[in-house]
Amino acid sequence: MLVDAHTHVFCWGENPADGYLSERTRKSWLTYLLMKLIGIAREPGETLSDKTRSRLLRQVHESRLDRCIVLAQDAVYREDGSRDDAATHFYVSNDYVLDLARRSDRILAGCSINPWRSDALAELERCRAAGSRLVKIHTAIQGVDPSLARFDPFYALARDLGVVLMFHTGYEHSCTVRSQQFTDPTRLARPLDHGGTVIAAHCGTCAWFDPENYYPRFIRIMQQHDNLYGDTAIMANLLRWSSLRRLSGEPADLRGRIVHGSDYPFPPARLPYLNRIGLFPPERRNPLDLDLRIKESFNFGPGYGDQVLRLMGLV
Repeated sequence: MLVDAHTHVFCWGENPADGYLSERTRKSWLTYLLMKLIGIAREPGETLSDKTRSRLLRQVHESRLDRCIVLAQDAVYREDGSRDDAATHFYVSNDYVLDLARRSDRILAGCSINPWRSDALAELERCRAAGSRLVKIHTAIQGVDPSLARFDPFYALARDLGVVLMFHTGYEHSCTVRSQQFTDPTRLARPLDHGGTVIAAHCGTCAWFDPENYYPRFIRIMQQHDNLYGDTAIMANLLRWSSLRRLSGEPADLRGRIVHGSDYPFPPARLPYLNRIGLFPPERRNPLDLDLRIKESFNFGPGYGDQVLRLMGLV
């Protein structure tokens, strides 16, 4: 089995209940560039959200992947548990990705729950009952410090329900952030101490120009907690092109806890890997396949492509 544990779908905002990008995000140069690179205008659909969904479903079904975890993106919440729409620049509802999973047997829903929300425990139980066994928390964008004691009931319930918690780690560049400091992998010690399975998305890697490099801290906390895993999402990007080589050089016991993730629809870069995949690899027509081809050229052990299914209790 080949599984991509970290992909995204974007909603433009035609139906805000499904999801939306804020006006600030829609007008950013990065959003404009991404839309051009992925050729969204050529996809069938009446709206940009329709086109984005159509492209995702088509490319997942045309890819080598057996399964693809599509992640929701919860809103920003205030400390009193109320939702802060004005501060939310990227939102995809849990129901939206759950519906995608019902539409396609190749898609698994990765729900997203901000533990600041007043109904976080009830939403975690609802998502698990609906079939989601992985929940993403975007520390930087959602303003979540994983080390806060007030989130202990959320971490304990996730453990009891067998839900994998995925946290964003490493500097965030694609959207407005609340705090980059929340992406430090060492802040995951608290949820890890509860004994549940945790995935550090991006393995704490940062771009070459970021003021801090969290990757060494990721390695250190991996050595301290055997229930911590990492994924390779966005590592085939030009800003992190050396991360795969560095990660693949770590000891075998650590590499054995790395799972495949692409960060689709952000496209991988071919240039740094020409010596591994060639100038015109056949996979270049599908970004999911190209990302997988690049990462399979490194040594992450036999479980790299499918062990996320075991972590979620699906095999």
